[in-house]
Amino acid sequence: MADEFGIAQLTEYVTRMNLKIARTDEEQEYIELAFHGTRGQWRIILGLQQHGDLRKLMLIAPHIGTVANKKRLECLEALMAINYRIAMGKFGIDLDDGEIRLEEAVPLAQGQISFEQFQLVFGALMQTVAMYHDLLPRIIYGNSTAREAIEACEHDFFQEVKSETSEEPASLPANDAPTHELDVSDILAEVTRIFEERAE
Repeated sequence: MADEFGIAQLTEYVTRMNLKIARTDEEQEYIELAFHGTRGQWRIILGLQQHGDLRKLMLIAPHIGTVANKKRLECLEALMAINYRIAMGKFGIDLDDGEIRLEEAVPLAQGQISFEQFQLVFGALMQTVAMYHDLLPRIIYGNSTAREAIEACEHDFFQEVKSETSEEPASLPANDAPTHELDVSDILAEVTRIFEERAE
């Protein structure tokens, strides 16, 4: 049987994806990644948890936003609608301070996760953060309804991805509708480009 998946393998996966590690805690078994870009600062925490025989990988994007009393119902309605739409991850709220976070728990089959599986889950989480990063401000300050805010976030994200990929020499005929089925590596590259300022 292969060695149990641990912080060393997780560090290797993150390094293979050319992501910068902000902090590692081997005893608590977590890695923190920090992102600084034009859309603000945010973090993703990757951690391993053991519950009896079950070992799981946790991916958490804390402090995505804060829901206060102003338009609280509309914000929660929008987050619930997104939870219904996305394949991986779920938004949650801390009822004490209103903190919104996005998280995903992946059970490790036979204590393992392949690099490709990790990349898929991580890419999906990054895409969700990138797509809905401006959701709450659109509702609270932009007076959008939950539906309008969700549609605007999705439209803006796919327009940005489309404009980046349209620089390719070959283009689709004008009557072909753009597809929302994106390659995981393309998503990850685009999301990293959006959030991470490249070092000179």
